[in-house]
Amino acid sequence: MKNILIFIFVISSLVATQYEVTSNKIVYYGVHALHEWEGSTTKTTGTLSYDKNKKIYSCNITVPLNTFSSGNDNRDSNMLTYCNAITYPDIIFKSKMIAVNNESIDLEGIIEFAGKKRNLKTVAHLIELNENEFSIQGEFEILLSDFGIPQPSLLFIKMEDNILIKYSIKGVINE
Repeated sequence: MKNILIFIFVISSLVATQYEVTSNKIVYYGVHALHEWEGSTTKTTGTLSYDKNKKIYSCNITVPLNTFSSGNDNRDSNMLTYCNAITYPDIIFKSKMIAVNNESIDLEGIIEFAGKKRNLKTVAHLIELNENEFSIQGEFEILLSDFGIPQPSLLFIKMEDNILIKYSIKGVINE
């Protein structure tokens, strides 16, 4: 039985390569008529897998909402309330398609945020991709209203619905 398990492990490692996210930064940018701000986190977890036989990449990324910091505890607390973070504590991205080009990666998948799922397409700048590690950077925009998140207001003026998100993700082979 032990030899069978070793054989299966060796064969699976020849077929698929798995990378684990080791460092990252996710930044969101909020805009209100009176001011702009950003919040960021470095607490993302996830994996990138590559099936050598099918030549298909896939990824799963999880971002805990309570790890974002804008430098204003009151704003961060309100963000958690508006995003319903007690019930839905994470933002999750699962890829449906990843196409690697010379200097970029086309990503399509499902983003789950505040209990709602939406399709997401983004193009990442490919910094490095080899047998041992990967590194990408990119950005995309979301609308809070697409996820059923009410726009917070200050002095009866709501913040903008559009949120810019920038990301930088690095990973190493999971051995």
